Amino acid sequence: MKTGLDYFFYADSVAIVGATDNPGKAGNQIVKNLVEGGYQGQIYPVHPTNKEICGLTCYPDLLSIAGSIELIVIVISDFGVPEVMRQAAKRGDIKGAVIIAAGFSETKIPERIALEEEVLALAREAGIRVFGPNCVGVINTKNNVDTTFVSHINKEFREFSFISQSGATGASIIKFASDQPVPFGFNKWAHVGNMSDVDILEILAYYEKDPDTKAIGMYMEGVENATEFLQVAKRVTKNKPLLILKVGRSEMGSQAAASHTGSLAGADRIYEGAFKQVGINRVSTIDELLDAAKAFSMQPIPKGKKICVLTEAGGPGIICMDELGLSENVEMAELSEGCVKKLQEILPPMAIVNRPQGYIDMSAAALEKAHAEALELVLAEEGVDGVILISVPPTFLDSTKLAKEVVKVTAKHNKPVLTCLMAGDWVKDARVLLETKAMPTFDLPQRAARAMINLVKRNDFLQKLEKEGK
Repeated sequence: MKTGLDYFFYADSVAIVGATDNPGKAGNQIVKNLVEGGYQGQIYPVHPTNKEICGLTCYPDLLSIAGSIELIVIVISDFGVPEVMRQAAKRGDIKGAVIIAAGFSETKIPERIALEEEVLALAREAGIRVFGPNCVGVINTKNNVDTTFVSHINKEFREFSFISQSGATGASIIKFASDQPVPFGFNKWAHVGNMSDVDILEILAYYEKDPDTKAIGMYMEGVENATEFLQVAKRVTKNKPLLILKVGRSEMGSQAAASHTGSLAGADRIYEGAFKQVGINRVSTIDELLDAAKAFSMQPIPKGKKICVLTEAGGPGIICMDELGLSENVEMAELSEGCVKKLQEILPPMAIVNRPQGYIDMSAAALEKAHAEALELVLAEEGVDGVILISVPPTFLDSTKLAKEVVKVTAKHNKPVLTCLMAGDWVKDARVLLETKAMPTFDLPQRAARAMINLVKRNDFLQKLEKEGK
């Protein structure tokens, strides 16, 4: 039986008020997304004069649709929205509304704040839940529900769901996710807009109970009910990683965030401390959010914090070490004397082994076999909890062959291995091969390092819960 947000993510029928045959309009793209995306429910385009849109019969208004409607998407201009909501209320069967239209409370104009209050009052009286206004809506890749006007995104299913307080940023995140060596899919995606009704707290609680969501990513500007949010987050993080890109780190950024959503941005240090306390992985950039999402989705959580850097190139290795060294969460791996001796035997004479501790520069002379043997040796070490493998393959090193060797080795060990192959088309096939085998790859060494740090942070929190008996 459906309840609450099910009527959005699992809607059996959708009416698009403001649908159009103009391909340059959002109302056209939303219909296209549903039709071309393979949505199997009923789709009802609504336009006062059009007879057909995208091969579907078009209706002049909601009241003229004979079939039942669960969800409406409103794409018309702001002051027309109350009338649409009155029609929805009169029908009596509509359970949810996604209001794409902007020009409401986000403007801070009293007249438009009152307009949003009017729309919400009509919806509440009729028992209709609301996403928005000023909202892009929801996507569910399991059943191809898509209320958005976002085009050209990969909708492959993956057990990772997103929440965003910015439509543009949220859409960019899933577009960047599509632009990986192997497109990185997702499960559910939601943009909350003005949060007149449904807010990030309710969506987070919904994802908490969603069996298809194993990890959650969020773009956040601020919350009004911070205490309640942290209570829900604390429940979530016991079972699912929660990655949050919280903006407003600076005073200027905080002011911009408050201006954008009207949410309370607050002092950044308060968020930082609270997030750490409840086990939220705070990330700093979109890149870090996606990189961490890939790592969590593809690799095991390390059992400890001792990380080994295995590099074929000195400069990228040092960049990686710098990033790890700036983190209070990570320690460098402890290699046994036997391991160090064997590494010195199999690697070229110019290799730098365990200087500093946990760092191995194999040198550019190391070929595919040396990479694989060195990786095998360090993964077998008790003092190694995870490995970052870095290579800038020279012309005499076959990166695809290297990838195959790496896959064979990592399959024997339940430890995270994050690979940075540099750079561009020269290593693209190798990166595709690795990612199809659930081994995340990264463009730059510092990005691989940040992803590993996020995995270690997750383990730190889980160990803390275990010690506390929670």
